[in-house]
Formats: sequence, structure tokens, C-alpha cells
Amino acid sequence: MNQRIGQQHSASDDMRTTINPKNDRGAVMDLDKQSKSIGLKHLGVYIKENPHMAVSVILFCCGGMALWQNVTPLAGSLFGAGGALLGAWITELNKRRTDSQDKAKKETGAVAALAPELQRSIERVQYILDRTVANFVCESSVNGAKTNDLQADFRPYLPSLYPSAPQVRDLTGEKAIALIRYYDSLNELSNLVDDWWEREGQLAVNIFNVLMHSAEKSIRLGLVCVGEFDLEARFQPPYESWGTLTSRIERSLDSATRSRQHHLDRAERHQLDPGTSKGPTPFRNTRNAE
Repeated sequence: MNQRIGQQHSASDDMRTTINPKNDRGAVMDLDKQSKSIGLKHLGVYIKENPHMAVSVILFCCGGMALWQNVTPLAGSLFGAGGALLGAWITELNKRRTDSQDKAKKETGAVAALAPELQRSIERVQYILDRTVANFVCESSVNGAKTNDLQADFRPYLPSLYPSAPQVRDLTGEKAIALIRYYDSLNELSNLVDDWWEREGQLAVNIFNVLMHSAEKSIRLGLVCVGEFDLEARFQPPYESWGTLTSRIERSLDSATRSRQHHLDRAERHQLDPGTSKGPTPFRNTRNAE
């Protein structure tokens, strides 16, 4: 019985400590302070963005005080100045709304103009990634299989509209940054194809590994552009079995990851028992002639 009474006293003490009116009042006061500070910040920003309206309100208030003091000429002057500033603010507000609508229309037109070229370029990079994976697997497994791919098969489609087309300047910051980063990666991929293809003394598996990494980087940046330019809604796949562009890209990326992991496992087995597996071979200079 004494234990139950002690437990009840301890439970009531805990309730007193947890449910404290003073703490609740302090929390409410903190919330009020935060809401007031946020409200003042918003008011300050609004006044900074609309100075004409702020000054006109002040002039109207001063005119009302002058009218209350029977200083009629001063009150009329203040009301007139306030009305002029209020009209200027309304004109500026309408101009902002019109400029915003024009900017949105221009951006919509720019996206529609740049999207087809961007779609073809991304699909090309996905094809390049798939071909680099196929060649990487053949060279890594050293099974003697040949893909008969040419150097031109690994060159990306560089844009013709970007960056000289005027529509590029109508893009917003996020869309423009995504487009710049993606097209810049295409230049990097194209340079790697020119610099590393059939480079003397290099292992073929290493060359295709470098190209595969570069293609992966480009296609990931292209995936950002797919969302920014809403390419999946604009360009439906010709066959439903193909899946969306995003799903096809994700499959290609997954295939590249798995092929690289198989290569690492194969290389580890080769180090443990060199006699059971073949080593990688140099890039064949006669690849295009075969």
C-alpha cells in the first residue's frame, strides 16, 4: 500500500514537472516573438520592394493629420502627392505582372525550341554508354568477342542551337545551369574519344572504362535536364515496352555498375590464381580494319 501511494506521489510530481503553466506561457511568448519578428521582416521586404506605396501611405496619414488640425491647403497637397505616388505604384505593379507573364511565355517557347535537340543528345549518350559497357565486358572477360564498333559510334551529338540561339538567354537559372553542365560534359566525352581511342600501349579495358565513366557522368547530368525540361511528357517512347527515358537511363547506369563490379571480381580471381584466367589485352590498332 505504501509503495502504491509512493508511486502515485511520484507520478503526480512528474505531471507537475511536465505540465508547467509557466513553461507553457514562456513557449507561447517565444512563439509570439518569433511570429512578430517574421511579420516585421516580411513587412520590411514588402516596403523595400514597393517604396511608392509605402511613401503614399505615409503621405495619406500626414494629410489626415493636417486635415484634423484644419490645415486644409497642406492636407490637399499631401493627399495629391499620395495619390500620385499610389498611381505610380499601381502602374509599376502592372508592369511587373506584364513582364513576369512575358518572361514565362519566352521561357516556355525557349524550352519548346531546345527540347528536341536535347532529347536526341541524351538518347545518343545513353546509346554510347550501352556500347561502352558492351565493349568493356568483352575486353574484361577476354573471350575474343568483337563488337566491331567504330570510333564514330562513341562520339556524342553536340548541340547546334546552344549557346548561340537567342532562346538560351530566355531560360531561368536552374534550367540554364543544367543545360550548361550537360553540354559541357559532352565536350569532355568527345575529347576523351579523340584522345584515348587506340592509344598505343593502353589496355583496351582501361580505355573503355574511361569512356564508360565519362558517359555515366554525362547521362546523369542529362537526367537532370530530363526533369527540368519535362522531356518525358514532351516525347513519349515509340513503344510502351521501351519504358520512359528515365527508366531506360537507370537501366543503362545499373548495367554499367554491374559490369564494373564483375570486372573487379574477375581481376581479383586473376590475382589469386593467374593460371585460371586470361589477363587484359592492349587496344588493337587494327580494330577498325577488322
